[in-house]
Amino acid sequence: MNTTAPLDNELNISERLKNNPFFNRFYQHFIQRDLKTPSFPDVALKMRTAMQQDCEIADIVKIVNMDPVISAKLIQIVNSPLYRPLNPISNCLNAINRLGLKTTRNMVIAFSMKNLIKSENPLIKELIQYNWLQSIKVSSISYTLAQLTKKVNPDEALLAGLLHNIGVLPILTFADSLPRGTYQPADIDLCINEIHGQIGYVILEKWELPDNLRQIPLQSTNWFTSTSEDLNLSDIVLLAKYHNLLTSPGNTELPLITTLPAFQKLKNQPLTPEMSLQILHDAKQQIAETMNFFSH
Repeated sequence: MNTTAPLDNELNISERLKNNPFFNRFYQHFIQRDLKTPSFPDVALKMRTAMQQDCEIADIVKIVNMDPVISAKLIQIVNSPLYRPLNPISNCLNAINRLGLKTTRNMVIAFSMKNLIKSENPLIKELIQYNWLQSIKVSSISYTLAQLTKKVNPDEALLAGLLHNIGVLPILTFADSLPRGTYQPADIDLCINEIHGQIGYVILEKWELPDNLRQIPLQSTNWFTSTSEDLNLSDIVLLAKYHNLLTSPGNTELPLITTLPAFQKLKNQPLTPEMSLQILHDAKQQIAETMNFFSH
């Protein structure tokens, strides 16, 4: 899989995909810029603008409080075992002070992710739920691995994990717009497997997220991606994705973990193949806790 960024009108695709009618219809929309991509969450957008203008924290609190669900979730997460405050926090101002602006913004994006697309089509609905669940699992494991390795900010790792398969959404949205019976579930799977990373990059570029986050969808599609000598955000998400597949039912063929560049960068870090499953076992409660925030 090519991990270079897609050009404006081009996707790197295999011969197999070129002959797929569903993909060809999708690609026409892509090159004509008619493709529906998720919008950057409104509260996160307002918050980013306020942060760029160096607004007071009181202004940020007003913006977050405009969405009562997100405000409540921030208070809930800051009181969770993830942050363990000495005293319970009961308002949005104290929650934002405890988390910091950058983490608050990341969390606002993360909490908004669940509602980016909806469908009444049973097949599409099931695929949306499945991909959301995978996002949550990968983000939870990313958070745990980031805490363990101490090389990457855990909150950023959590957001990166949630974003790693965002490129699936426009493919599902497009399928949802077509009459039923004009494609097979296998067509959607083929399309997702080959191009979701490139589509994800396009979305996060539109959202103007930092480059290290934009690269996540691209770099998490190739086990042998390596862009730096030190362990970075992409490596953490890749290892999280690997561990998620390791514990998932199904016959996904995985390379040996010791062959992955991301794993080799761990060097003296406390993660060996034997310990991987132990870590996941130990982190189960934390993963369940994180999943709880993003699945309701």
